[in-house]
Amino acid sequence: MRLALLLPALCLPGLMSAETVLLRKSGNPTVVTFEYITQDEETIMVKLPGRDGVLVYLWSELDQDHAKTNNPRIWEERTLLLRSPEAEAMKKPVDEDPFAAAAKPNSPQDLSKNLLSELSKGLKGLSATLVSVAARESNTDELTFWRAYDELRKLSNRTNAAEPEVAKAPEEAEEKAGKPAPKNATKSKSAQSSRAASQSVELSAMAAKARADAEKDVRPFSGLGYLRMLADSSKMRTAWAVLRRASEDRRLIVAALRRQDAAAAELYERIQDKTAKGEIAVFRRAMTNLADGLEKVTRESTTMESSLSSDAQAVLAKLPR
Repeated sequence: MRLALLLPALCLPGLMSAETVLLRKSGNPTVVTFEYITQDEETIMVKLPGRDGVLVYLWSELDQDHAKTNNPRIWEERTLLLRSPEAEAMKKPVDEDPFAAAAKPNSPQDLSKNLLSELSKGLKGLSATLVSVAARESNTDELTFWRAYDELRKLSNRTNAAEPEVAKAPEEAEEKAGKPAPKNATKSKSAQSSRAASQSVELSAMAAKARADAEKDVRPFSGLGYLRMLADSSKMRTAWAVLRRASEDRRLIVAALRRQDAAAAELYERIQDKTAKGEIAVFRRAMTNLADGLEKVTRESTTMESSLSSDAQAVLAKLPR
């Protein structure tokens, strides 16, 4: 169950402040006050004030009209979770590029160039609201996740998006200015307080940047960025967590790999050079393995495939430098 991934998140500092939620079951007038923990599309996790036991209720068992009226913020979060990116993608299929068919590959190098071009196209990433959800699902501190998410943006090499300066921690700002960070032990408490404030500012700035991208339909991410992060085994958890929620990005990357695999199959039958055929066969295997692995990365998937990292490395190795 997906909630199993969320349980470790109860230890995160950002979740310690209790938020009240009023719930009642369908057909039962009794209203109970709980402390809100988290939710997914089907369930809500709560606890009774002053008690340690965690309770999980199916939304289908609850009076949802009552929940909507009395818990507007939590219901807003639920509304976002219920928006199915997969369903929206089916309703609004992305138009195929009419120029793509004209770029028929004639060599393994052409295949690599075409795939690089497709993987360099802009992708949306996650909305600012879903970042906190993805962070909890990957059991990562939210600020740490935001920083890794910003690194994904940089790995994508999308220079068309403006990059506003993100607030730095006091130590970083002083080091940048050539000033050493304070070392006096008596100032440790004030330094910690200053760090906490600066981290809050940094988190807010990153969230504001994500919201601005969404409003302007800026697509600062790319399939290339995702592959680069997946290829790094120490960072692949972030890419995996983003792809679980960014279903449109995942679908477009898989579609690009499948298209080039089909083009590679056609080229394989068309050419006679045995060396080229061998290169194409290796390239096809790499693309197929990666596409198959990415298709398993869904919100229903709770297991991160360890092979994703090596599959991404195999495809990247075939792309032009």
